[in-house]
Amino acid sequence: MLITFLTSAVLVGSVLLVLSNLGTVAEDTSKALRGAMDRIRHGGALASWVAFVVLWVTIFGLGLL
Repeated sequence: MLITFLTSAVLVGSVLLVLSNLGTVAEDTSKALRGAMDRIRHGGALASWVAFVVLWVTIFGLGLL
């Protein structure tokens, strides 16, 4: 019972911290994704990254079925 309460408190605390800084989290995530896409496009590895993403989407999609 105590462990359940502690894990629930940690979960709620984490969610509250993320929600209180949601704008910063969204901005940082956007910057990271833009940077990654620029590196992928300029590195010439777009096709391999797309194939990698499709592979994982397929794995998780089939896992949910």
